[in-house]
Amino acid sequence: MSEVRIELARLAYAENILRCTNEPPEMVEDLLSLDGELEKARRWFTFAEAKRRFDPNIVRGLLVYLFSHYTSAEFDPRKREILVREITQGRVRMRDLTIERLAGTRLSWEHIFRLVGRQFNPTREKEKIKELYTQLYAPVPAPTPVEVSYEH
Repeated sequence: MSEVRIELARLAYAENILRCTNEPPEMVEDLLSLDGELEKARRWFTFAEAKRRFDPNIVRGLLVYLFSHYTSAEFDPRKREILVREITQGRVRMRDLTIERLAGTRLSWEHIFRLVGRQFNPTREKEKIKELYTQLYAPVPAPTPVEVSYEH
């Protein structure tokens, strides 16, 4: 499997997280890390676990922001205008969004607040996800060797 296909598989998993149909990480870990990039797979697994442990809409709000800013190098003003209008008019919900629809739109936090709610604090939520990542994947320290003395 080529690296491009594995990256696409990771994005497909990420979209599943966004749309609330994510598979448990154990089911896809081998596939998503076939290229040796376990770290990239673990980031998505952390989002999936965060969605299970925390408010799913808040985690999805972070993903909407990330996908709108980082899945396309090119800004698409027309696409953004259409999506912003739908968000403002309440005609779109997070479960309706896809990576394809978000790519290049560069939504502002104001638009994310309209989708998630005003209680959403992106800085706090990002920190919670970072802490969760550390909990899930922090290296386990090697046990301290016990010295045995045979002297009396």
